[in-house]
Amino acid sequence: MKYLYALLLLFIHYSISAQDSTHITVHVIYGSKPLTEGETKWFGGKLGGHIGLQVGKDKIIHFNPGGKVRAFGRSAEPGNYVLSSVKEFYHTFHCDSAKRMQVTIPVTAEMKLQLDSICGVFLKNPPYPYAFFGMRCTSACYHLLSVAGVYPEYSKNKMIRRFFYPRRLRKQLIRSAKDRNWKLTLTKGTVRRKWDHD
Repeated sequence: MKYLYALLLLFIHYSISAQDSTHITVHVIYGSKPLTEGETKWFGGKLGGHIGLQVGKDKIIHFNPGGKVRAFGRSAEPGNYVLSSVKEFYHTFHCDSAKRMQVTIPVTAEMKLQLDSICGVFLKNPPYPYAFFGMRCTSACYHLLSVAGVYPEYSKNKMIRRFFYPRRLRKQLIRSAKDRNWKLTLTKGTVRRKWDHD
């Protein structure tokens, strides 16, 4: 009887845990420069690329310029948080064979609810400008991850300094994937371009 009772408790605990957890996925397009004729230059070159956070089925939120990219942001010229499908996100640079990385992160239902709430606010009212020496896709993605409780929260200036370009967040994600057993998926890009490395 005690054995049956223990099994019942284990089943209830597993059922509650399963309902209380979900996941989010960071999507990364590596920076690159053209190697062959017909390939275009990308913003940022090898240190560029793009990062977004999948927050629902076929929904990636990412931070883009609201207009001309200035050196330093002005509050009157906010950037734009936008919602794209996975296909639209990976077509940011009009390249169908980009080098990619996906990191799937388990989160609790409470963490996901907090993230969904702030994403709704940011999509309507972007909280900061997009600027070369300011918030860009990498620091903005880190901001969302910190809101969800995946990473510690930092000041805006610290996020800008620590995550100035995608490689810095990629390396942190790769380390975390190994340490926390997150699912990490890498896809090679076309040989017509020279890709950034980790």
